[in-house]
Formats: sequence, structure tokens, C-alpha cells
Amino acid sequence: MSGADPVQVVLDRLHGVKPTGGGWTAKCPAHDDRKASLSIGRGDDGRVLLHCHRGCDLDAILGAADLTRAALFVPSDGNGHSSGRPPVIAEYVYREAEGVVRYRKTRTADKQFFFAKPDGHGGWITSRKQNGDKPVMAGVERLLYRYNELRERSENASTETFRVYIPEGEKDADNLWPLDLPATTNDGGAGKWTAALTAQLKAIGVTDVVCLPDNDPPGRAHMQAVARSCTAAGIIVRVVELPGLPVKGDISDWLDAGHTKDELLALVAQAPVWTPGEATEQTVLGGRTLHLTPASQIKVRPVRWCWQDRVALGTLALLGGREGIGKSLVAYSLAAEVTRGTLEGVYYGTPRAVIIAATEDAWEFTIVPRLMAAGANLDLVYRVDVATGEGTEATLTLPKDLAELERVTRESGAVLTLLDPLLSRLDASLDTHKDAEVRQALEPLVAYASATDSTVLGLIHVNKSVSTDLLTTLMASRAFAAVARSVLIVMKDPENETTRLLGQAKNNLGRADLPTLTFTIGNYLAATTDEGEVWTARLQWTGESECSIQSAAEAAAASTGDRSAKAEARDWLSDYLTSQGGSADSAKVKREALKAGHQAWPLREARRALRLVCEGRGFPRETWWSLPASREERSVQS
Repeated sequence: MSGADPVQVVLDRLHGVKPTGGGWTAKCPAHDDRKASLSIGRGDDGRVLLHCHRGCDLDAILGAADLTRAALFVPSDGNGHSSGRPPVIAEYVYREAEGVVRYRKTRTADKQFFFAKPDGHGGWITSRKQNGDKPVMAGVERLLYRYNELRERSENASTETFRVYIPEGEKDADNLWPLDLPATTNDGGAGKWTAALTAQLKAIGVTDVVCLPDNDPPGRAHMQAVARSCTAAGIIVRVVELPGLPVKGDISDWLDAGHTKDELLALVAQAPVWTPGEATEQTVLGGRTLHLTPASQIKVRPVRWCWQDRVALGTLALLGGREGIGKSLVAYSLAAEVTRGTLEGVYYGTPRAVIIAATEDAWEFTIVPRLMAAGANLDLVYRVDVATGEGTEATLTLPKDLAELERVTRESGAVLTLLDPLLSRLDASLDTHKDAEVRQALEPLVAYASATDSTVLGLIHVNKSVSTDLLTTLMASRAFAAVARSVLIVMKDPENETTRLLGQAKNNLGRADLPTLTFTIGNYLAATTDEGEVWTARLQWTGESECSIQSAAEAAAASTGDRSAKAEARDWLSDYLTSQGGSADSAKVKREALKAGHQAWPLREARRALRLVCEGRGFPRETWWSLPASREERSVQS
């Protein structure tokens, strides 16, 4: 673990971790903690600070987390010396006129920002909290970045026009100055521009600005706020979107890609003067802009299906079921068909790639053999791995890694992303039982699916309740089912233990009358290697079931609950039909059964147990149920 950040090492051993203004909170492992009583911070020397507000001592906390006291300290640099807190990789100094330092901002290798101000004696009053904590920066007026140089440029200008470029970060501004393009920014990043900074631009004679947004929604919203503020102050504004930027890319990325100053100036020359628009078209709220689009201007489109009528492209779908029921087999079988171009849908006949993020099964022992058994084109199946900035490996975490996931999805041409299981892919700081926090992860995931025109299929366990409401059986928050456009459920056939059912518990975009599919699971020799034979499970589709997945759930609930309900319904149904001469209109039977206290599912089971004959009669056609003996008697009479 040499070189590892001790804070991250400790956080990885805790549960319920959430960031706070000056550190983190988590559930204390030393007691049954339901309120996240443990505070975690970083000392000035980089060590981890732990405090349980319930009074657990340090050794008890470390023991419960399987840690030692040594884990709290920054690892040695190899010479027996502590390497201190994560190293500073950038420092940005904010200077007044004449170069007097007002404050500085530093960025560390673990992507944290810290502020400091001069103490008046040649030293610094430092911040050990992110983003300029109030005690350190209290009373310090924020400056435009490189304010002193902007002011000097303005005083020496030979023309009345003074144009300044405004990107989102200090690094971007620094990269523009060598091109003789004066640039500035604010110290807080996106969303932190203020009217005071606009006043500083105006005071030093800036006549027009060029806003250069990062290629993401926060970046664009930030530059819209800058543009509104500057326009209101009488400064001419142009907003320039840089072509060819990757997601979250900025002007530095654009220049690194080989673009030149002349190209940038050409884009600026073509950009129109920014105007705020009519008040009826947008409303400004806290630096964010709302745009209204008439429905008449929205072009309607048909739904495009990854799996015809069941799972749509551009959406999140869920595949739920008990552990060991065969969810993963279904998912990998669908993935295999996508890679072969044999799945009914938009890409039928066109093999496409699939991305899989799985943690519960080993790729070499389980996942690849299952894909082989399903006949997948393994060249089109990709395992997704994460490499951190420190060179270590990590697992895919959402929504943190969505931008990179979107990039590799576009590069590979993948149309299906499997998350197995979905809950393991969500950021550990999110409480998966709270709707609001689940939506923080799922809604960006839906946006990713829409942007890439692909499908996200998340595997999710169901609880052991006997509820017949299939959506409520999904583990964790109800928001999972609410955000997903379709929910597929795998369960055992209540009438055949060896058969599995795959049906829809929800389908917002497709048909509601799709049949329930049936399959069995068998053994398959996937490969013979130098180490021996590789056996795996293989799914075999066996057709369709007359029983809907809802009916199967009701029957399963009945089998674990009051089994007499079916017997009582059977006796009642037999008596009722006998009293009606052996047959009756099914609609009337159902009404009378309900009056007698027999619900739909035991009545269906009773009909099957009695082997009733269903016949269509008259016009318009009506369905009649008949006892088998009654049909035989009618045949003799005729």
C-alpha cells in the first residue's frame, strides 16, 4: 500500500460514508450505528483523524474495521520519512495591483482545493478544508484571477477595445496568456461567478469578453451566468462552443489537441453577440436558466427497441429476481444475442458491442464461460475497469465515472451496458434506501443512456417478502422501479420447479400484453483447457407460459401463505357450475366468486385444477366455463 492515501484506505473499510464540509461521516463499526456517528478528517500532517460521537475508543474502531494505528499515517517515502499530506500539484496566486498577494489556492493530488491568506509576517494562514472555509477566507474580497496583469494590460492598451477571455479554471486561463490572449476566471469553479467580479472587469476597462464553456451542462450553465452578469454591466459578450471537445473537455484540452490561436480567433469572429433573450423564454434562478420549448416544436419519434417491445434504447431497465434464480444467465444470454445480431429489435442482423460491469462473479471462472455457452462474440463483449489518477485499480462507481463510461461507450459502439448488480455500482456514499439519493445516481445514468442511444440493464435482487406487488419486492428504494422504464422479473414457475419464468412487472413504453417467457437451466461444457474442463450453466428458452408473471407471483404468494384458499375456491367453483347445469358465462362466474369472497388468483388455480373447458359462444363471442363431464354429456345428447 506504499503511496496510498490513508484517508481513502480508512474510508474503504467503512460503511455509509458521506462527505461533509470538512471531511466525512460514516457508520461507526465499533457499535450498532444507525446515525453515522463517526467523523473522519485529515490532520495537518496528512494523518487520519477519527472520532465517534457515541464515545467508542480509537482501538475499538480500528479493530472493528480491521485496521491498525499505522494505517492512519501517511506512508513512508521509502527513506523512512513521511511523505506528508497528498502533494500539491498546482498553486494559483491571486494578486492585487502592484503584485500584492491577496490569497492563494492550491490543488492536491487527491483533487482537493485549499486556500490560504498572508498572515502579515511572511507566513500563511492556511485552510485545511475544501473550497475556502469561512474562517480562513472571512473578510477576504475575492479577486479575478491574474487581476494585476489584466489591470496592467488595460493601462498600457493602445486601443479603446479591451477583450478578455473567460474559461472555467485557472489552468485554462494560464494556457491562454502565452498566446497573447488575456484571460481570467473565478476561484470557485462553475457556478461561483459574482457581480463583484463583473464590477472588477468593468473597473479596469474591459469592453468585451469571450466565454469559453467546458463541454458539460455545469460548464455551459456557468458561462450563461457570466454572460448575463457581464451583459447587464454593459460589456459585450460572445459565448464560443469549441468544436470537437470530449465530454467535460475545456480550452486546454482543445489546445492540446493541436488547435491554434488563429482557429480560436476565427471562431470568435463568427460568434454572435450574446443576448439574454425575452423574459418569457427564460427565467433566471440562482444562476441557472430555464428555457421553455413549445410542444409543437418537439419532433415526435417512435420508440427504438434494444429487445423488441421489452427493453427500449436510451433507457434504464431492471432485471430482478432472487439470488441464484438465473438473472445473470438471462442478462448474458441477451448480451450474447446483441453481439451476434440475433436479438429481436433495432439491431437485429447487426452485431453490436456490450459493456459489462460485474463484481459478484469472476470473469475467468463464470462470466466468460457463460458468455461462451450463450454463443457470444467475445470480441464484442468488454469488461470495464477503472484506473485512478494514482495508478491504482478501482471499480466502476456511478455517477462519478459516467463521463468516462460515455466516452468508452461511444468509442466501442456499445448499445447495451450490464451492471451486475446495479446497487454495487452506485457510489457508497449514497443511501440506496432513500429515494432522493438514489435518483442522484439513476437520473444521470438515464441521461447517459439517452445521450449514447444505448440501454442500461441493471440487475437487482428482490426481497423475501410474499407481496404480490412485484415492484415493491425490489431491494432498496422504490426509486429504482420509478426511474426505470421497464422492469423484468425472473422467478420459478410455481407449477414446475425446473422451469423459470421471465416476465414484465413494468413497461412504460411497450405493450402490456407481452407473454411470459419460459426457460430451463442446464450444464454446458464451455471449454477444455490445459487445466481441465470448464463447465458452466446455460440457459435454454423453452417457449411461453399461459401464466403471467403477476399470476405466478400471486400463486407463489399463495403457496407460502394460506393454501386452503385454492381448495375452497375449487370446491365453490365445482358446486357453482354444477348448480348452473355444468357451465356458465365466465364473466358471471368471476362476479359471483368475488361476492363469495374468492379472489382472482385462487379462482384461476381452481379452474386449472378442475380442468374446465373454455368455449366461445354466441355473437358477440362470450367465454363459457364448463365442467369436463358436462361437455361429455352434451356430446352424447347431440
